[in-house]
Amino acid sequence: MSTMSEWFRFLKRDQELDVYFFAVPRLSLDIMGYWPGKTGDTWPWRSLIHFAILAIGVATELHAGMRFLDGQQITLALETLCPAGTSAVTLLKMFLMLRFRRDLSIMWNRLRGLLFDPKWERPEQRDIRLRYSAMAARINFWPLSAGFFTCTTYNLKPILIAMILYLQNRYEDFVWFTPFNMTMPKVLLSYPFFPLTYVFIAYTGYVTIFMFGGCDGFYFEFCAHLSALFEVLQAEIESMFRPYTDHLELSPVQLYTLEQKMRSVIIRHNAIIDLTRFFRDRYTIITLAHFVSAAMVIGFSMVNLLTLGNNGLGALLYVAYTVAALSQLLVYCYGGTLVAESSTGLCRIMFACPWQFFKPQQRRLVQLLILRSQRPVSMAVPFFSPSLATFAAILQTSGSIIALVKSFQ
Repeated sequence: MSTMSEWFRFLKRDQELDVYFFAVPRLSLDIMGYWPGKTGDTWPWRSLIHFAILAIGVATELHAGMRFLDGQQITLALETLCPAGTSAVTLLKMFLMLRFRRDLSIMWNRLRGLLFDPKWERPEQRDIRLRYSAMAARINFWPLSAGFFTCTTYNLKPILIAMILYLQNRYEDFVWFTPFNMTMPKVLLSYPFFPLTYVFIAYTGYVTIFMFGGCDGFYFEFCAHLSALFEVLQAEIESMFRPYTDHLELSPVQLYTLEQKMRSVIIRHNAIIDLTRFFRDRYTIITLAHFVSAAMVIGFSMVNLLTLGNNGLGALLYVAYTVAALSQLLVYCYGGTLVAESSTGLCRIMFACPWQFFKPQQRRLVQLLILRSQRPVSMAVPFFSPSLATFAAILQTSGSIIALVKSFQ
């Protein structure tokens, strides 16, 4: 019990920054063996084992879905391809997490170095970091919880159906089936191997859940802390000019001191932008694949939900699946919005400060900072730009599709 409470300390409000910092991604990826660590040089054996487990699951599930399509069993095909698409994209994420393992470690250490810079230890800056870290931990926990509930619903569905048939004494209708439709050899679907096959298939679902909880959580946590860095930089600019608010003119020594601080702010601003671009490039394929797969999963889930009609358990399953898919999508869109809005806030703060104290030559530093921060730092990938506006457009399109399908019923 104490171990469980240690794992979920990040849900409490009175914890230190270290407790919140990458809490959900570290928990999820460490279980799977994909946490990059300090150097990213070593590959834990469990990472390769989980990759092989999910690869088998994806191959057998896609094969089963194609067979259902070939037999014109559309409902079963969609029911199979819906989780298969998520698992296939998760397998791609696993490969890319291993491929860029060292780069992710470098980025994480660089972000940690910027965030825990001893020069940024003013109370307001500590509050900004703590606020963003706590928010990221709680938001990341939501899609992980939704995915875990969905996977558990899938895994318990055959057991619940068997229990209901048993209680109703309908033994002639009693047939065991697996949580996910996968093409397996007949020997593995009969006694005494069926329980082991059931556990294996159920476990592939949890590999998917913890991997997308870790990989997507890593993305959002990184975006949240980049946003925190931009806000910390804004607080730093305000604190630079605060001692001179009542001055009409500054001495040469004060001007020199202010200029050196201004140069330091510009250097840090450039470092944050470079880190953002480096991270975005490493996550381009993952983000693009996630948007495409999430759109397909939401579409499949809604079609299945409308097809099932009054089937209570099936409807609950696809409602949970749609919520999980939307939660994943929201993580990416909200992360992109945080980075864009906080990066442009820097120019407003700079313009509101008494920059007129600077001499004409020193004002070029102010102009350069304002010009560079006027354009938002984007997390855009080809064809998609993660933002809340994009998320709202996806919801609007989904609602239109539902209304269209309902009109044909």
